[in-house]
Amino acid sequence: MVMATVGIQHLRHAIPVSSCPYMVPSYNALVSTARANHPEDSFLKILTPIPTNSDDRDYISIAEINALLAQLIIALEPLS
Repeated sequence: MVMATVGIQHLRHAIPVSSCPYMVPSYNALVSTARANHPEDSFLKILTPIPTNSDDRDYISIAEINALLAQLIIALEPLS
């Protein structure tokens, strides 16, 4: 949860419509780790990693990453 919070803090001043594909591997790792640590959590089960081999995901905005990280934080708060 701390890593997701820090990610949001660092992106706070960025232009929301800017592309930030470099955050996709970090987000995917956070989701994967959260799901592995809490395999029975129904909310985490529906969170999926962002596809990295699809042309439609070459562009992901900072606003999207912020929303996904916030969603992950919300899912993890009751588990900590």
